[in-house]
Amino acid sequence: MFATATTTTTATVAPPNYKTALINRVFFIRWEQPPSTQDIQLVTARFREAYEAHRQQLCVVIVTGAKARVPNSEQRKALFKMLEDHRKYICELHLLMEGNELQHNLQRIIASAQLIVTRIYDSNYARLHKTPDAIAPFLTSRLKADGNRIINDARLLGVLH
Repeated sequence: MFATATTTTTATVAPPNYKTALINRVFFIRWEQPPSTQDIQLVTARFREAYEAHRQQLCVVIVTGAKARVPNSEQRKALFKMLEDHRKYICELHLLMEGNELQHNLQRIIASAQLIVTRIYDSNYARLHKTPDAIAPFLTSRLKADGNRIINDARLLGVLH
């Protein structure tokens, strides 16, 4: 009887830097860290699929996790370009920056300023939020659906905490 040994090599694959979900007509994007160019391309493809499924404008909720680093200038430009390129497919944009520390508050201030400078800001279009629950009334009003339920479903799917 001969003994044989087999070796299996398994490559560890890093989990994606993002999560997406489509609930009702709300497309959620959760960034755990600033996105790579490839991440943005993949998320853009998922957004287009979601739009094609409904054939009408979507509400978009973009979430940055509390532990996410601040994107560098190249990453910021790519993110804002993605938003500008798809504005005609978005009826409302909600940015949620998680975290309660001073750095998170400063990031929200900087993000607000960038929305104004890049002309994405419009009080009827883009809003910046500190908590997911602040988004629910806007979804209810826009979609004539239960915004609280949409937010709770997003929590269950892990795109909101």
